[in-house]
Amino acid sequence: MPTHTPSHWLMLGALVALWGLAFAFAKIAVETVAPEWTMAGRLLTGAALLLPWLLLTGDRLLRDGRAWGWLVALALIGNIAPFFTISWGQQHISSALAGILIGFTPLATLLIARAFVPGEFITPFRLAGFVLGFAGLVIVVGPDALADIATASGGDVRLAQGAVLAGAFFFACNNVMARLAPDMPLLAKSSGVMLAGALMGTAIAGTMTPPAALLEASPASLLGVAGLGVFSTGLAAIVFFRLIDHAGPTFVSLTNYLVPVFAALTGYLVFGEELRAGVLGGFALILAGIALSEWRLRN
Repeated sequence: MPTHTPSHWLMLGALVALWGLAFAFAKIAVETVAPEWTMAGRLLTGAALLLPWLLLTGDRLLRDGRAWGWLVALALIGNIAPFFTISWGQQHISSALAGILIGFTPLATLLIARAFVPGEFITPFRLAGFVLGFAGLVIVVGPDALADIATASGGDVRLAQGAVLAGAFFFACNNVMARLAPDMPLLAKSSGVMLAGALMGTAIAGTMTPPAALLEASPASLLGVAGLGVFSTGLAAIVFFRLIDHAGPTFVSLTNYLVPVFAALTGYLVFGEELRAGVLGGFALILAGIALSEWRLRN
């Protein structure tokens, strides 16, 4: 199992911030931009950021066919599939319940990584820490959301719950796939995934909504899409792949417990949304769970 250094924790914090900002950017973007074009737009913007950066450094896109197979798979499993399933699911269930369902990502990553990634083990401390972290997540998003699972009625609601769970599973698979992918230069890998995702995402969005609809988007929404692409997609991809390579998929999956806390704080500071006392208590429980899961490294 990898030893997690201070630099790993700093990168984890940066990734939480970059992904946590996505909630604020998306809130602004989807006001006048369709969800499918919000997805495609963030990938196009991410590619527009990383590709010139790649060229300025003197590097180039990979030319190996096997490597591109991995890049396309990572773009599909890590971006296209979860963005669509989760977005569709949130049309029929509350955001709080979606947050809890996505919180299964760390546990799913733990199980998948144990089977496929050498050096990833399920220890009692790690398992207990992840369960404790999930309990903290439930408190952060609101325990009432769990009642939605028991009281849900109608095929669309049940299917929506399954869609969000599928998104969590896609995220978990992407964590492990990114670790198992062959060695590639960091910027070339990130740029390739963005390019593959942008091409596929644009093709899918174009079949659902005509691109001309973007002409009716407000400047604020377009800036929201740009923010998603630059920070929560392009820059986040670089941090994600670097952290995966150095700290492993299970460690990276802890972001799914921390991102909702960051999003709640951002909503309070930026949009004036209510900050429940449970957010801080749940955050403390999440930190305790993370500490417990990492205890094996010091004993």
